[in-house]
Amino acid sequence: MLLLNKLPRITQLLARDPKDQRGIWGYVAVAFNQVDAERLSKVGANRLCAEWIIKNGGGVRFVESPSRLWKDYNSLPGENTQFCIKVVDASNSSIMKIGLEHLKDCRSIDTVIFHNCKHLENDGLEGLHHISSSLQRLQVSGCYNITDSGLAVIGELKNLRQLLIFDMIFVKNMEAVAASLKKQLPSCDIKATKMGLTLKPKE
Repeated sequence: MLLLNKLPRITQLLARDPKDQRGIWGYVAVAFNQVDAERLSKVGANRLCAEWIIKNGGGVRFVESPSRLWKDYNSLPGENTQFCIKVVDASNSSIMKIGLEHLKDCRSIDTVIFHNCKHLENDGLEGLHHISSSLQRLQVSGCYNITDSGLAVIGELKNLRQLLIFDMIFVKNMEAVAASLKKQLPSCDIKATKMGLTLKPKE
């Protein structure tokens, strides 16, 4: 929280140069995505992962309360309350590849939504291997840094049952990507289109 207290002063100093402002916000995005080892040892993997997603603008659902989407950091259960994350909804968040290290040891995540994640790099999906044993449903949409090669890693997620890909304007050959993934994931229902929304995933 100390970093947040400093932000107004820092941005005021950089206000005359838009390039510097972009740089400081990029630094903040990286800071908010790094795993805090000390915090991890104190609160455990699931809580730290929830805090990471929420601090970056996303939300989570718990196994214990799947109908509720938690998006407010201050409303999270107390640190002594144990919970397991079921759904990661990173829509419109500032998550980055390094942040996906938070998924390690979160063994109950079965659904992940990456929608409009502008900071997620082309190789950002590689971090999903941490939850490959539990992940069944995945949406990747509006993540404009991700190309054909970035989507290819999805083929390693052998337990996927539903895959939704849309609005990926820098994917050159979506048909080829979808065909390759279908070959690797024959039991997965794959809906993929370069532009537009084709299917709304279930809540």
